[in-house]
Amino acid sequence: MQKPFRKGLAGVALLVLCGSYFLGDRADSSERDNYYLLALSWMPSWCAAEGDARDAAQCDTDAGWLVHGLWPQHADGGWPEYCDTDQRDPSRAQTGAMSDIMGDGGLAWHQWKKHGRCSGLTADTYFKATRFAFERLNWSPDLAEVERRVRAAPEDIETAFRDANPDYGPDMVIATCRDGNLRELRLCLGSDLSPRRCDADVLERACPARQVTMPAQR
Repeated sequence: MQKPFRKGLAGVALLVLCGSYFLGDRADSSERDNYYLLALSWMPSWCAAEGDARDAAQCDTDAGWLVHGLWPQHADGGWPEYCDTDQRDPSRAQTGAMSDIMGDGGLAWHQWKKHGRCSGLTADTYFKATRFAFERLNWSPDLAEVERRVRAAPEDIETAFRDANPDYGPDMVIATCRDGNLRELRLCLGSDLSPRRCDADVLERACPARQVTMPAQR
């Protein structure tokens, strides 16, 4: 198993607890350069591909965008997984409390095991950071209009998201796809959870299709 970032992603704990954005100057340069990727799943696509076969409870809802995970990334490319950590694992109550934005407490537990342990944060702060990053996003009517299309160009989805969230530049968010369906939006966030440019490892995973299918919300 890998070790988590030496000090975690510097400033996230204070950011979540205090709401401060002036945290980069307090971290050394190596910690500032590590960053996060917030992966958001378009649930109708996930349900059609996997969730329905599992009888996933969230597929019986009208869920649209939900959090897949908050993933630490290395500044020089790649990412850690399944790290050793001294932090205590979350309780069932803590993972269950993430169901409203992740759809399932089991997913929250899996994301902690695979990614959260690599953040260097406590489970409480990791989940607070995940919620903070998701709940500060804006979902505008223009983005909803794109979501209502049966077919859409990945760049139209990215553009509609950036128009609703102007702090995100062209290389700070990508759409991903699989088997012709839109699957995720992936957002790159600095160590203080503010938008930042994605590295090449992330950008090369952008959907290459000219158009993708967007299954409708249920």
